[in-house]
Amino acid sequence: ERRPAPSTRRVCSMMQPRPGPSPSGAMMQTYAVTVPPGIGPGQQFQASLDGQLTMVIVPHGSGPNSTLHVQIPVRQSSVQKYAVTIPNGVQPGGRFQANLGGNVVWLNCPRNLGPGKQMLVDASANNSTGTPKTWPPPIAVPESLDGKDVPEYFNCPITGCIMRQPAMTPDGVTYDYDAISEWLQNKQTDPSTNQPLSVDQLCPNRTLRSMIEDFIAKGPNFLTQT
Repeated sequence: ERRPAPSTRRVCSMMQPRPGPSPSGAMMQTYAVTVPPGIGPGQQFQASLDGQLTMVIVPHGSGPNSTLHVQIPVRQSSVQKYAVTIPNGVQPGGRFQANLGGNVVWLNCPRNLGPGKQMLVDASANNSTGTPKTWPPPIAVPESLDGKDVPEYFNCPITGCIMRQPAMTPDGVTYDYDAISEWLQNKQTDPSTNQPLSVDQLCPNRTLRSMIEDFIAKGPNFLTQT
C-alpha cells in the first residue's frame, strides 16, 4: 500500500460511512472528518476517504479540530488513476518524473499545488505530448449541501450533482470527470453535442472548480465575499 507523505494526505479521524442516495439518486457515503491543526476557514486539506484521495474544503464557521460531514460516491471511478506526491524542489507549473505502474513518465505540477502535495494522474489518457494528464483530487461535498440550492452551472449535466472534479471538453462543455469517463466507455460522443469525444480530450476546468471551492467555503454569497 502506498503511504503518502504525512504533510500531504493527513488521514483524518472518520466515523463509519453512512451510505445513502443523493437527490439525483446517486449513492453517496458520508464521512465525519476532523479538520487538522493549522487549517482554517476557506483552506483545504487532503484526506483519504475509503482509499480515495479527496480534497476537503473548510467552510466558513469551521476551523481546526472541527468535525465536517462530507460525501463521496459509493462506487469509485473505473478509470485508473495514480496518486502521486509532488517531490521537494518542484514548483507549481514545473515538471518532474514519476513511476506509474512500472512506467517512468514526465508529469506537470498543477499551478495550485506544490511540493509535498498529492495529485491524481490519469495514466490511460495518451495525448500528443506523451505526458499523462494530471488532475487535482476530487472535492469532498459537504453533507449540508445535500438537497440545498446549488447554482445550476455547478451541477454535472449527466448526474445532476455538484461536480467534484470538473472536466471540460474541447467544445467547452463541463462534466464531472467520473461521469463523463464512464459514459465514454460505452459511447464515443459528447452527450450534449453528439460530437466525437474521447477521455484524452478532457482537461480540468480549473476556473469552475475554483468557483465551486469558494461556494463550499463561503456559501451562497461566495461571489460577494472576499
